[in-house]
Amino acid sequence: MARSRSLTMTIPRMQIRRGNRTVTQQDVSICFYLPKPTAEISKAISLSLQGFVDAIGIHTLNHYMGEDGEPWELDDAAWASIRTKIHHPVAPSVMLLTDAPHPEKFEFEYLGKDLHAALFRRDPGAVCAVRFIVPLSWMRAHGAQHVRELALALAAPLPFSSGHAGLSVTGLLGVGSVTSEVVPQLLQHPGVDLMQLDLVSWEIGTRLRVPHWMTFIGEPSLSAMGGVDFLRSQLHAPGTTVEALDASRAVVTLGPEPLAGGPDQPLPAYRELARVLEPWAFHATWNPADFPKEDFFPWDRRFLD
Repeated sequence: MARSRSLTMTIPRMQIRRGNRTVTQQDVSICFYLPKPTAEISKAISLSLQGFVDAIGIHTLNHYMGEDGEPWELDDAAWASIRTKIHHPVAPSVMLLTDAPHPEKFEFEYLGKDLHAALFRRDPGAVCAVRFIVPLSWMRAHGAQHVRELALALAAPLPFSSGHAGLSVTGLLGVGSVTSEVVPQLLQHPGVDLMQLDLVSWEIGTRLRVPHWMTFIGEPSLSAMGGVDFLRSQLHAPGTTVEALDASRAVVTLGPEPLAGGPDQPLPAYRELARVLEPWAFHATWNPADFPKEDFFPWDRRFLD
């Protein structure tokens, strides 16, 4: 445990400030993509959310984002409303968070879609998506293995086609010049992810966003590549593990903890995984707000080129 903590302490902060307020944070983001109508997965989403709440503490998520874009207190009545909203049959959108300032925010975000509705027929890559965010301080306190166990527990009820867990920069990205200010740091540390969940959820379909510390692989990709036997035959970097979760889901983990990478940390296991999974990989056709195109598209393929 001491070794893990000493390594994670070297992760860059990537904190952008506005006046006396920090507006970004580096954290561990755990994301899943589900190509099923929200009505079919809402119970699974609720179970995964409950597992998250149980792990981080019942009062940690204490605010929700209202329709007005402002955070409101998450009291018992609001929790009841949120649970009902998750089961909305068309397009539920739920964000829960802690009122702690960055870089100590926990978050839960669910973007559901009725994928059978006419609204989504012109977007064959649209999926439902869910993200859980834990701050680095929580990983340091509990250890990276505990975060891995949390990611596996959150995945358990979800019929995902893909997912990932690893270092990420989140916060008020897309507001003013925040994203453009974090990009230079991001380019130096390839193990750190940045994405807008809503945009990815409209295009990813059943493809894989790779690589991350943990890459979750479901159907149809897992069968198409030959299952866990194929993965084990192709992945040889020290510390890489391939685990079958059931007949249709697997997870690849790159070492005992997430790594940021950099000049002295080349991340060969991440490069190996990117090459192996490239035939099933998702690459965005757009660049997030204020992430210059000339930087974004090479960064998106940073472990391949």
